[in-house]
Formats: sequence, C-alpha cells, structure tokens
Amino acid sequence: MTATVEADRDDPETAEGSDSAAAGHAPTGDAPTGDASIGHAATGRRTPAASLDGRVRAAPAIAAVAVAVATALRVAYNVPFDPVALPARTVPAADAVAGLVTGAALAALALASARPVVRIGLLFSGVFGVLATVSDAAAVTAAVAVPGGVAVAFAGALGRPTTYPELRRRALALAFPVAAGVSLAATTWGLGTGARATGSAAFLLSVTLLVGRADGDRVALAAGAAGLLCVVAASAAAPYVTGSALLAGFGVVGSPHLLVATAAAGGLAALVAGVHDGDGTLALGAGTLLAAGVPATPSAALAACLGAALAALDPDELLAAPEVSR
Repeated sequence: MTATVEADRDDPETAEGSDSAAAGHAPTGDAPTGDASIGHAATGRRTPAASLDGRVRAAPAIAAVAVAVATALRVAYNVPFDPVALPARTVPAADAVAGLVTGAALAALALASARPVVRIGLLFSGVFGVLATVSDAAAVTAAVAVPGGVAVAFAGALGRPTTYPELRRRALALAFPVAAGVSLAATTWGLGTGARATGSAAFLLSVTLLVGRADGDRVALAAGAAGLLCVVAASAAAPYVTGSALLAGFGVVGSPHLLVATAAAGGLAALVAGVHDGDGTLALGAGTLLAAGVPATPSAALAACLGAALAALDPDELLAAPEVSR
C-alpha cells in the first residue's frame, strides 16, 4: 500500500489523468440528465432512440394496416353514391380480423413490458377485447375491461405527476381510455345518442390534443393545417357524403365537422412529426388513431387504445422497468 501511495505522489500526471478520467464520467450528451428529462417532459417530443425495437413494433404495425383496411372497406361499402360492391360478410370479417390482430398487438406490448402493472393492464384489455370481437356475449364486460385495463396500464406507466407538463401528458394519455369507455358503454349498454355524441367528442378532442406531440415542428404543423383544410373543404362541398363517411367509416355521431377537422389536424401533425424526427412509434400510434375512428365497438376501442399507447406514451414509460429508489 505504501508503494502505491508513493507512486501516486511521484507521478502527478497519473493523478491528473485520474482526475480527468473521473471528470470524464460526468454526465454528457450521451446520457440522460436531469435537465434533459425536464426539457423532454416540457416539450413532449421524443428522440429517435426512444422508438420501439423493430421486433416489438412489428405487431402494432400489422394491426395498424388491418385497422386501416377495415376502415377503408367500411367507407367504400357505405358511401351514398356508387358504393363498392362487396360480399355482405366482407366488412364484418375485416372488422373481426382487425380486432383480433389489434388485441394480439396489445398482448405483445404487454409481454414486452418490464412493468407488472402495464403488463397486467394491457393483457386484460387485449384479452377481453378479443373475446368481445369473437362473441357478443362478452361485449358488456369488454365495455369496462378494455378501457379500464388500458387506464390502469397508462397510470402505472406514467406514475404520479410532479410538474404541470407531466400532468398535461397524463391527462392526454388517460383521455383516450375515458373516451373509449364512454363510447363503448353508449353502444353496448344502449345509453342513447347523447352518450354516443359525448364519446365521439371526447375521442376527437383527445386526437386534436396530439398536436402537442409535434412541439413546433413546422413541417408537421403545416401537414396538420392541410388536413384541417381538406376536411373543412370536403364538408363544405359535400356535407351529406362527408357526414355519411364519418358515420359509417369512423363512427362519428353528433360531433360538428369542425371538431373532426381539428382531430385530423392533431393526428396528422403527430404522424408527420414522428416521421420527420425518425420516431416510428409516434407515427405508428398517430396513424392507428386516425384510422381507428371513434372507439364505439370492441375492435375500434382496441385500435384506439393501441394507438394511444404508442402516441401518448414514451416506449421507456411503457416497456422499461420502473426505477427503484434506494
């Protein structure tokens, strides 16, 4: 031990090198710092590194395609003028496939998560959503289980807010299962048109608020503005056709077309921001929400909850193990 001490005293360069090495271990741009986390919470944007792993992302990507195909078939089959001639069972079959695939995607996210609460909540939602898709006998239970399980998962992933930006993000995330619960209860329990309109408005408002995920991205905001103008123009030019497409394809009931336009703007802004920033998870979630429509059926509710999990939460919050305080 004496020799070591003397060597250190005789070699000041070694001591200086040790100090430099120790200083090199200080937090740098490659590691998250307190300031970075504060800035992240305040802005709501995510870095490309925060996206899901490609293998985990495969199931939600397949589900998004299935949901988009089912929605397109519903719109084409129910358009007032010159509807596409399809076999009678094509649209229900497409909806069923979309529900099954989306439930499997939620289960895949659950199994990939290291958070027990998230795992249980997403599995609960996915299983009961699939059961309701296969059998109408489970629809009443699914009206509570699907949004309830996702709400528990989101609350467990986000934890207790300590700042206003964190509170805002949690409110955005939990707004989606609330809208799904109101919409499913209205259709399943026969609560009437008023409840369905409330669920539609809640969902459209939640998608509108996704514009916050763009965080000033000019390209994304321009895309959102273009989407808003397209919906407004279509509504002004052909209000009957637009309303029919919104009702049959997206389940919109009792909501003004302007609110639909703002929802299109928020969803498109988040989608383009994800693409622009290289955040495939955000883009995938926003796209799923745009294709899902109002969560008034079990398959649509599964799609809306999946999209919300990808767009409103960060992958680390959803999948990473919770930090243990010492």
